[in-house]
Amino acid sequence: MPPTTTPPPGTPPVQPVMTALLITAIAVVLIAGFAVIGAVLHIVPVYAGFLLLWYWTSVTHADLRALAPAVVGGLTGAGLSYLLQTGAATANVTLIVGALALMVVALFLVIAGRLPLFCNASTMLYVTVFNADVIQRHEDFRQVIIATVLGMIWFGLTIGLLGRLAPQPQTDQAVA
Repeated sequence: MPPTTTPPPGTPPVQPVMTALLITAIAVVLIAGFAVIGAVLHIVPVYAGFLLLWYWTSVTHADLRALAPAVVGGLTGAGLSYLLQTGAATANVTLIVGALALMVVALFLVIAGRLPLFCNASTMLYVTVFNADVIQRHEDFRQVIIATVLGMIWFGLTIGLLGRLAPQPQTDQAVA
C-alpha cells in the first residue's frame, strides 16, 4: 500500500514552526498563570480548568461562542458525577440509581442533539473523567466547579483578548 500524505481525521492543521512556538509559549504562560491563581486561591483541582481548556481549544478551536456550552456542559457533567459520588459515599442506592439514570438521559440528549447547552461532548468528557475511581473517591466537587468556572474566566478572557490583539487576515474586497 502506498504511503499516504493525508493526516488522520482530527489532526490539527500544520502550523509554521514560529507560529507553533509562539502559540506554545502563550499556552505555557496561560497554564502557569492559571496554576498560580489556583494556588493563591487554594483551589486544588486546577486540572478541572485545564480539562475545560483542552476541550474548548481542541474540540471547538477556542471559538468564544462555544465557551458557554463547554462550561455549562462541563458543570453538568461534574454535577452528575457529584451525585454519583455522594450516593456511593453514603451508600444511598436511590441516589446512585438516580445519578446513573440522569447520566443515561444526558447521553441520550447528546446523541439526539437536544439541550446542547447542557448535554454536549463537554458533559460526557467531565462525566468520564470525574467518574474515574481514583478521582471519584477523593474529589471535592465544589472545588471542581470553582476550578471550571475560574478556567472559563481566565482562559476565556485571556484567549478572547489575545484574539482581539492578534492581526486579522486581510480580505480582498472588490470595489463596486
